[in-house]
Amino acid sequence: MNTITINNKQLPAVEYRGQRIVTLAMIDEVHDRPEGTASAAFLRNKDRFVEGVDTYLIEYSENNVLRSFNVDVPFRGLRVFTETGYLMLTKPFNDDLAWQVQRELVNDYFRTQRQQPLTEIEMIAAMAADAVRQQKRLNHVEEKIETVTEAVENIKRGTMRAGYVGYRQVVSKSGMTDAKCRNLVNAYQIPTDTHEFMTPDGLLSRRAIVELAPFMHAFHLMMSEAERRGTRWYHSKMGLFQAIGWEI
Repeated sequence: MNTITINNKQLPAVEYRGQRIVTLAMIDEVHDRPEGTASAAFLRNKDRFVEGVDTYLIEYSENNVLRSFNVDVPFRGLRVFTETGYLMLTKPFNDDLAWQVQRELVNDYFRTQRQQPLTEIEMIAAMAADAVRQQKRLNHVEEKIETVTEAVENIKRGTMRAGYVGYRQVVSKSGMTDAKCRNLVNAYQIPTDTHEFMTPDGLLSRRAIVELAPFMHAFHLMMSEAERRGTRWYHSKMGLFQAIGWEI
């Protein structure tokens, strides 16, 4: 088994899926940090890491893949980090030892084929590139949040689909009862939808809405075919109904 000396510590050269990786315990060891330091840093920022790019959780069922490196995978699984994941995880480590260990790990552990060691400027550039990638991920998350926020605000404002109205409006326009308006919608297969809005007391409520133009077209067509019967009207699809204020 190959080992590499980092900060006077012997690290096994562990590989997973064709690339060098480090464990949380290895990070604490080479940085001379108390046990659990790296783990706590990961838990605080875990949403910033991309699974399968910056970090992997090796399942217990894959225990055999690390046996040749004398690394055991516990039953709960083993969290490991690639070069980018390691740099992101140790970015808050700003003491002199951290900079030295980061350079040694990147030059001697992760980048085994590199001929020249990274300068401090190159280390900063690499960390800056990781910061840019993280910012892009954060921007993507923020865009999703903005979309959800906009949808919530639309609900609060009661924003309705263009061309749709509630049944109160079609009752007013047609002079028919609510029940007969719904009868007309069903009989002529007029498009409907559900409108979500916030009540004055802050509760989410829903109501049925109907597309106005097709409704009025069907209403006029139905009235042109309806028979006057006293104070009411009759249509085969509607039965007897009233249309108060209607003038053909």
